[in-house]
Amino acid sequence: MYPEVIIHNSVSLDHAVRGFEVDLGLHYGALLAFEPGAVLAGSATAKSGIELFMDITLPEAEADRHRPEMRPDDRRPLCVIVDSRGVLKNLLHFYRNMEHTKDVVILVSETTPEDYLDYLCERKYPFIRCGRSRVDLGAALRELGDRFGITRVVSDSGPDLNDVLIRERIADTISLIVHPVVVGEGEKKLFNKAGGRTALELRKAVTMEQGTVHLVYAVKK
Repeated sequence: MYPEVIIHNSVSLDHAVRGFEVDLGLHYGALLAFEPGAVLAGSATAKSGIELFMDITLPEAEADRHRPEMRPDDRRPLCVIVDSRGVLKNLLHFYRNMEHTKDVVILVSETTPEDYLDYLCERKYPFIRCGRSRVDLGAALRELGDRFGITRVVSDSGPDLNDVLIRERIADTISLIVHPVVVGEGEKKLFNKAGGRTALELRKAVTMEQGTVHLVYAVKK
């Protein structure tokens, strides 16, 4: 089963993802309104989140080494992280303890270091292995749907992962919270490496707080 894939991001008017103050309430309010079965992120974004908002020196507790019990009535999304290089080794307990997600699933490739796979197995983190030198996102998301019954995935990540979702024609929808600021040069921009022309169809344009606008586009395939 191939899930619906939504790219969700907060950007400046010139599509920068940093260099301005993101309204986290608006960002995550709009994200959760999609009612995703899984929230997707890249390893760099995931690690950056730990460094920005948590004490990265906090050690793993014994309880963190055990997978939490899954309840059938738990409607929280899975946290799905693309990490073929093992960037998050010894850091995944931060995501296991997040109150807004029910479990952590890691996407890896055939060249992922064996010591990272051992780390995942010892702590019973489910993982999906697809692709040779990097994760085959299309195949991994299809397996995510088959194994976990996920019908909708929202990507809450940086430009690198989201550009792949556009370039490989995986994304179905683009959701942008556009902030009223032009960041200018020096910051990473969304869709700079998204490949050739991608046609979109506007589905929603809603004015939000402090001059922000929520734009939702369907990707024409």
